[in-house]
Amino acid sequence: MTRLSTTICAMTFQGNASNGLQQDAFFFVDDYYQEALGITPVHRCDDAFCVAVSDGVSQSDFSQVASLKAMKTAKQLWQTYLDNPNQSAVMDISKIYEKVATLPKRYYGASATLALVYRAFAKDNQSNSSVVIKHIGDSRVYHFSAMTKTWRCITRDHNLLNQIVDEQAAAENRQADFGKYNQEGMASPLYALTDCLIADSDLDNNPMPTFDSQTLKVSSDDCLVVCTDGVHELVSCKEWQSIDKHTNLQAWLKQLRKQIYASKGRAYDNATAILVRFDEH
Repeated sequence: MTRLSTTICAMTFQGNASNGLQQDAFFFVDDYYQEALGITPVHRCDDAFCVAVSDGVSQSDFSQVASLKAMKTAKQLWQTYLDNPNQSAVMDISKIYEKVATLPKRYYGASATLALVYRAFAKDNQSNSSVVIKHIGDSRVYHFSAMTKTWRCITRDHNLLNQIVDEQAAAENRQADFGKYNQEGMASPLYALTDCLIADSDLDNNPMPTFDSQTLKVSSDDCLVVCTDGVHELVSCKEWQSIDKHTNLQAWLKQLRKQIYASKGRAYDNATAILVRFDEH
């Protein structure tokens, strides 16, 4: 039976954000971070792992608090799972929502997106080639197929544009075409988020926002990128470098950072990306 290990590296930077804040936070293997600039050491996980990003929505000057709280909670949930791997609920998104929603009153209105990927412990004689992906808002997960040598987005942003795509499909009694999601070059109001984590505390009148969950089967030399919109809005995945088992993950992320600064947007936002490569062992 094929067993897959993971090699993981993360990059974050404040960029030229007009508010002068770093509103991105991320969870990397066993701890959370909110840094102005940095590339982590490369980390290897042979079994269970978890990574996540959260982007504070810039309309609030306190959204960096919301994103950091989301990642602190992700760490707590992952540690709880490691301490008791037999539990049925792994990385319960409602618990992250509750922690953000019940922030102190001075933070009301602060909001954040979320994208996370985890792999649970494999049971005896079972493959560990499946990962779970959960997300809210417009932080995304991308998949690189070792077979096709291409990157593709595998998450659907929770915004007005994609809501319209769904409504049109429902009106025509058909399934929405995933290729219609996350379109580029549309009027900016269409990118307004319909769901995210919001500090409010009134859980009865502000129920759990919509989030998506999927299970993805991966193969050796496949990769994932979990990132905030400061990455994908400025450099399309079509422009990302290819990758293989010999690629230096830190060098790959440094090249992506160069592309973001060289883009038309000139790194106008915070950017965070976590690169995960699956290796046969």
